[in-house]
Amino acid sequence: MNSMEVIFWFATVFILYTYAGYPLLIWLVAKKHMPILGHPEEHSEWPNVAVIVPVHNEEANVVSKLDNLKLLDYPQDKLEIIFVSDGSTDETNELLAKYSDIKLISYSLRKGKPTALNTAVSEADSDILLFTDVRQELDAQAVKFLVSTLSQNGVGAVSGELVHRDPLTHTGRNVGLYWRYEKWIRKAESQFHSTAGVTGALYIIHRNDYIPLLEDTLLDDFEVPIHILKNGQRVVFDPRAKIYDEAQEESTAEQKRKIRTLTGNYQSFIRNLWLFSPRLNPIFFQFISHKVFRLLVPYALIFTIVTSLLLPGLFYQSILWLQLVFYGLALSAFIWPTLRMNRLINLIVVFVSMNWAVLIALKNVLAQKVEVRWEKT
Repeated sequence: MNSMEVIFWFATVFILYTYAGYPLLIWLVAKKHMPILGHPEEHSEWPNVAVIVPVHNEEANVVSKLDNLKLLDYPQDKLEIIFVSDGSTDETNELLAKYSDIKLISYSLRKGKPTALNTAVSEADSDILLFTDVRQELDAQAVKFLVSTLSQNGVGAVSGELVHRDPLTHTGRNVGLYWRYEKWIRKAESQFHSTAGVTGALYIIHRNDYIPLLEDTLLDDFEVPIHILKNGQRVVFDPRAKIYDEAQEESTAEQKRKIRTLTGNYQSFIRNLWLFSPRLNPIFFQFISHKVFRLLVPYALIFTIVTSLLLPGLFYQSILWLQLVFYGLALSAFIWPTLRMNRLINLIVVFVSMNWAVLIALKNVLAQKVEVRWEKT
């Protein structure tokens, strides 16, 4: 086997391990462990919880979010509801000001979500912090499940499950399929030890474990839990604590969100180099296999197609043509969007778009093109 063949097979095996081998492996090893889940019926008294909701120009959603929080199956006198209006210029502040039983924090200059979260935590009186986004709807039992699991020994953060309601387009369905695949991995990682992040729309921690975020942080749902993990506590996933949303209906909107998330991954990795140390990172294996290898797959894909182009023989030429057809279908679907009505073609588009987003995210980081103020899609 010559060096070109070695590169081809290394890249191919790397891709297969990242997307299939690791998920199967973590699922198998996790089966030997019991999941850490608390049971609400064991609680005779519930602790105070600060529900923190950062908003910017959300006049269309704040009232429905408040209505949702009022219907939670949790003692309302134990909920400290805090809305942080980050430089809103619409009717958000006026709508929230009508409610005397919530805490509204607002400021005129928009600074971004990290500043909003830091401000809310500094104003919270409760010992438990629950972070949620304004658009999604919490299941009535979600807070009880989160609190009961957080009360288990060794647990420092608990992530809820984001459930996508029936979308209207094929793109949404395939994004939902990918999200189900991700949740399957997270569930196994949590059962084995810890996840390498939480669902940004719904997670809970102890107030004492919150470390103020840098003002340009892109991923609070990664930065917050990894610091808890570094302190020796587990970050677990509770699939019973559900929050409902709809998948992005437009591929461009989903792509924009993915690029931002991946840019945030690069940012967090650079700022937390201890994650790359097997001695310091208690989930080093999961972190490398799940988070880091995903960022390297696009380059493995390039190596695979280049080496199969240069290698002689029917086998490698067949692999080359399969790859060309694969990328050709993706390109055709971008030119003629109606092709995405085919589920297989649309799934190919999602895969190619995700790996293209990795390259764009790295370009953003290298060019220091990091914008903390998120524009809604």
